[in-house]
Parts: sequence; structure tokens; C-alpha cells
Amino acid sequence: MKILILGLGRSGTTALLYKIAGGLPGCRTFSGGTPGKIASHHANAVFKFTYNEDKGRSLELYGKHVSEVRYDRKIWIARDPRDNAVSRLLFRWYRGSKRAKEQYRACLELVVKKERHPEFVPFHSLFRFTGLTALPLTLEQVVEDERRIYGRMCRFVKSLGRDWFVFKYEDLVDKNFEGLNAYLGFKVPEDMKFAKLAKKVVRKKSRGDWRHWFTQEDVKLFRSVYTPYMDLIGYDSNDWQLSPRQVIEPEYGSIYMKRLPRRRVVNSLRKLWVGMSESFLKGGE
Repeated sequence: MKILILGLGRSGTTALLYKIAGGLPGCRTFSGGTPGKIASHHANAVFKFTYNEDKGRSLELYGKHVSEVRYDRKIWIARDPRDNAVSRLLFRWYRGSKRAKEQYRACLELVVKKERHPEFVPFHSLFRFTGLTALPLTLEQVVEDERRIYGRMCRFVKSLGRDWFVFKYEDLVDKNFEGLNAYLGFKVPEDMKFAKLAKKVVRKKSRGDWRHWFTQEDVKLFRSVYTPYMDLIGYDSNDWQLSPRQVIEPEYGSIYMKRLPRRRVVNSLRKLWVGMSESFLKGGE
């Protein structure tokens, strides 16, 4: 069985990849890269791709890909846009801290300030550092970029045929797999340890964290941007209630950011070792 997982980065694509693979015997996993690397000699395989126009991975590209390559199952994974924004902000530094040191330091300083006084530092002032430009994005650029991303995802999801299954990240967190299992035709394991290579993406594994990161100013900015996608997927777009007592633990904020560069080095070395080991084993067959 060939299975495709597609979604915006930081939406649980990697966790779902290993979760589904855990329910198929002898399943191979493929993550990222250029669409089309189908290995026909594998009886069971799961392929995960993420939408990222900055890296040339447009939804048009994936639409063309699925029209040319046959998958037995196709899954779009969605996540509450507000939680996704928080996760994207922090994980942005997994690959970007070395190439944008000044931005990294400035963003880290703001995150530390927000940990101390969440209500006084608007989230959008942090989110300005998610761009790939030499300077932080303007507030207008931040809002328009999000509007563009979610506008295109809305059009893409609306175009999906009945052979696709839309799965929520929140159902992954809550271990609600009944609908997914029915679609797949087999049960995914409810409890399992993800492969070590997946640890780089793990942060908090929760829902509703945005209620501690957003301010009322952020609600006014992003409400109209995220509402169409939230309504389409089935999120409550009327619920923008912030936590009455906002708390941001450094473990999931500034400390997480500081660990990311080291984690990348460790994961790169581990990935190289796994690749060399597989090549060695194949050579001995």
C-alpha cells in the first residue's frame, strides 16, 4: 500500500508518518524531498511532504504529482492555524540560526521577554522573524503572507476529491483515530515511540498553546486571516478566548530555541549514520 501525507509544515506530518507506518508490516517511510520518489518495489510505503512555497513546494506542484502518481490513500493533515503559527515561529530556527544570527538573537530576546510578561509582548512582533529576508518582515508582510498561505490552502482543500481524507492534528494529540483507521483499512498504533530522527520536530505535543502566546492585538490581526480555513476544516472560528492567566514555559520557548541548532547537528550525524548503515546492509545482500 502506498500512502501520501501532505500538509503545512508544523502540522504533525512527521508524527503521522511514523504513526501510520507503525500499522503496516515492513513499511518504509519517506520524508520530504522532491515529489515523485516512489519506490515501486516496496509493498508498503508512506510518503510525507510539506507545503512550503519558499522552498518551491507549491500546492500546484503536489496537485500535478498526485495526478500522475497513484497512491492507495491520500491524507491532508490540518492544524489550528494559531497553534501552527506558534510552532512555525519557534521551529524556524532549526535551520536558520546559523544563517541569520542577528535575527535569531533578537527573536530569542523577545521570546524571553514574552515568557516574563506574555500579555505585554504581542505575538506578531515575534512572528516577524519567520521570513527568509535579511531583515524582519513588516507587520503588513506578516499578515499578507499568512493570508496568501491560508487562502491557497483553502482552495486546495476545497478541490480535493472524495478519495482524500482530511485529518486534524488535534485528533493525533487526542488519539482519536477511528475515522483515520476506517479510511486506511487498518489500525494505527495508539501508543508508540517515534523514531529518533523524528525527535527534532517534537516540542509540546498539545493544543491551544496559542491562548498563552496571542494578545488581543493579535486576535484583531489574524482573526479574518485564519477564519476561512478554520471554518473549512471544522474548527470553532468564534472561539478566540485567550487564557486568563497566560504562562509560557521556557522549556517550550527560549530553551527550545537554544537547543534547536545543537539538535540539528545531532540529527544530521544520525541521519548520515543510518544512511551509511542501510547502504552497507544492501551491499551485503
